[in-house]
Amino acid sequence: MLLATLLLIAGCGRNYTFNGTKYDPPVEAPPLVGTNWDGTPFDLNALRGKVALIFFGYTSCPDICPLTLAQMKQVYNQLGDAREDVAVVFVTVDPERDSVERLAQYIPAFDPAFYGVYIPPEQQEDVKKGYGVFAEKRDPGDSSSVDYLVDHSGWIYGVDTKGNLRTAYGHDTPAEEIVPDVEYLLR
Repeated sequence: MLLATLLLIAGCGRNYTFNGTKYDPPVEAPPLVGTNWDGTPFDLNALRGKVALIFFGYTSCPDICPLTLAQMKQVYNQLGDAREDVAVVFVTVDPERDSVERLAQYIPAFDPAFYGVYIPPEQQEDVKKGYGVFAEKRDPGDSSSVDYLVDHSGWIYGVDTKGNLRTAYGHDTPAEEIVPDVEYLLR
């Protein structure tokens, strides 16, 4: 009995090991204010009390973005009832094409509970800098073309219930590795 009690006490003091890259120490998430896909104002601070998973991408992305949103859907589904306390946030890095209306056509196809945030072009650089996001329009060759790619980083940022960046994941991190981290952050 004494051994079981000591093991229980020792286990309570252990630090959790994140599957993602840990922010040590945690840092306050930079401001993230824009317009959600449904036309309502979006402010990351309003999500305090929830865990947020933030991904920066664009709707015309041929590969990483739809795959990452599908992966976020898997995370969301695996969380069961706990998903009510989790916010998946997609932030466009292509405000020229990704209007609120375009986001409204794209984001609900993955899950209508997901946020799809439009940030005006004049605020993009500050937001990208705050999160360490790289995003750059690839030269389409024809300056009038709307058919272009955007080179961008592919990190998923985990924000805890107090609004702190706690972990980051590569876009190809399996849902099975993200779910336990989210469950830990919900405690």
